[in-house]
Amino acid sequence: MPVTKSSDSQFIITDDPFFEGKIADYSKKIKAKVLALPELDQIESDSHGRIAKVLFYVSRYELETKHNEIHQFLKNHPTIMSNFIVRAPIDYTGYIALNIEEDLFFTNVPDDAPLIFLVKALANAFTSLQMVVDKFELQKRINVSTNEISKLTKIGISLANEKDFTKLLRDILNSAREISNSDSGSLYLVEKDERGNPRNLRFKISALDLSSDEFILPINKKSIAGYVAFTGKQLNIPNVYELSGGEEYKFNSDFDKMSNYYSKSMLVVPMKDHHDEVVGVIQLINRKKNFQTKLTLDEMKTNSILEYDKYSEELVMAVAGQAAVAIQNNNLIHDIETLFEGFVTASVSAIESRDPTTSGHSFRVAQYTVGLAESVNAIQTGRFKDIHFNESQVKEIRYASLLHDFGKVGVREKVLVKAKKLEDYELDLIRWRFQFILKDVEAKLAQKKIEYLKKHGNSGYMEFEQSIHLEYVLEKEKLEEMVRVISESNEPSILEEGNSNFLEEISKMSYHTTDGNQLNLLMPKEFGFLSIRRGSLDFEERREIESHVEHTFQFLSKIPWTRELKMVPAIAHGHHEKLNGSGYPRGLSAVEIPVQAKMMAIADIFDALTDQDRPYKKAVPLDRAFDILKMEVRDQHIDGDLLDIFIGSNAYERILHKR
Repeated sequence: MPVTKSSDSQFIITDDPFFEGKIADYSKKIKAKVLALPELDQIESDSHGRIAKVLFYVSRYELETKHNEIHQFLKNHPTIMSNFIVRAPIDYTGYIALNIEEDLFFTNVPDDAPLIFLVKALANAFTSLQMVVDKFELQKRINVSTNEISKLTKIGISLANEKDFTKLLRDILNSAREISNSDSGSLYLVEKDERGNPRNLRFKISALDLSSDEFILPINKKSIAGYVAFTGKQLNIPNVYELSGGEEYKFNSDFDKMSNYYSKSMLVVPMKDHHDEVVGVIQLINRKKNFQTKLTLDEMKTNSILEYDKYSEELVMAVAGQAAVAIQNNNLIHDIETLFEGFVTASVSAIESRDPTTSGHSFRVAQYTVGLAESVNAIQTGRFKDIHFNESQVKEIRYASLLHDFGKVGVREKVLVKAKKLEDYELDLIRWRFQFILKDVEAKLAQKKIEYLKKHGNSGYMEFEQSIHLEYVLEKEKLEEMVRVISESNEPSILEEGNSNFLEEISKMSYHTTDGNQLNLLMPKEFGFLSIRRGSLDFEERREIESHVEHTFQFLSKIPWTRELKMVPAIAHGHHEKLNGSGYPRGLSAVEIPVQAKMMAIADIFDALTDQDRPYKKAVPLDRAFDILKMEVRDQHIDGDLLDIFIGSNAYERILHKR
């Protein structure tokens, strides 16, 4: 059947052989292709995949005999919107019993009805179909928009929660590709100089997972990505191989040659922060009809690749905006972590500078404790097989270990750096006292010589002088022995029983000087310090040193730790607690001490034993250090299972070797 010159999305299906002649004068108003029933399949090819409006103008006889065929056709072609005008009397209702939905019947038009009545019926029927199509298209757009909004929301949530920067960049690129149906793409980041000015553009990631290293591009108008970074404007290029040549930028085809790819359509958008500064560029390549479709190289050169429309641009720009915020937040978090890391390092260094003899202790304890935590993560059996410290918890352990002695800022420096029981000036004072006594003894003996000469002259003086000299030598040796015992007792090593008894005797002695005064050989305070059985601190000084743990807890509790680091104060607070409850400052039992603090206790003792920098003690050999730690286990001070892991994993060797 001949076809009228009309729209390619409106069709009239009729069995009236004279139909076109009837409406010839009205063809411009109706604008529809006229087909016979056998030509139904032509609709699909002529409508080019768009929704087709089909009006059936058929006799009741044709409808009643062909309704099953028509019904099956409509069922197989859901993109066809149809109405029926039946060539039958106005009161005809036979269509109700047919296999076609009742609401598809528009009206009946008798064969003898006026032509104008038929034309108006046709026009009204197409108007009704257009309203259905408009409703369908609107609903489709609403559904698509809702879907895209949902995608953008999920993308925003995903990007906001991602802490791994490399994965964040990959998620940004994949999100932009998926929402725009892009086959490939790349992502670039802007790098700045020391003054914060844009320096270059660094290629970070490609959707093709190329093994090429990162490279940089200058931020100028010569390259496509550089142009977008320089101008801050997006580029939508239908075919990069068909650039006019008048553009300021050029397409580099080396990428296609190296990767056996064919770039055609391209959408390149800037990622801008809240200051409207470009932080990066998203480059999308080859828009497809379906994101999941895998295209061959030949297909990329055909119409299978679509141009990026305005809607795609808007969606990708929305993703780019979210991406810029996510990148900025990630950079901000990194900057804050770097700042805090610097603060912690500076704080620890400042505290350790008060006592140079323990320099590096906190850093080593942190390394030992983290090494032990990683070893616990690796075990498959035993008490700790179900314990696993994630990355945040390992960081939490590290910070607690670094800051475990921070409370020493509240300890007097005199006590903190006290290497021996008496200060140097105090020991010098004792020595000068004994020197004075020796000189006074000399004066007394000289006075005896004078009195002898006055009374007896030279007779027998030689023998008398020898006896006086012997007396002096004995007194001198006695005083020197006392000074020797006092000097030995001043060392922080374990006080020997003999020295302890002798000290007590000295403390009870006094000396009467030539001028009639009585002088104690040892003052009560001096005797008290020299009588310390072990170490260099008396009870009050030791309590002051031990108070550093409480100072540490109070200080760390004032820091607004993030949720991932909230255990730092508690871990640091427990590193001097003992399993049997005899530790300090709270005397916790084994079940009350965090396992992280138990690990730090082992690291703290191990470093104190093996540290070579302390003048008041020598570093013990490794085997001896382990023996002492095992004694601590037997005394129920530290955890034996954790000690076995520490020794068995050799986690300490790297630190010892480095030291």
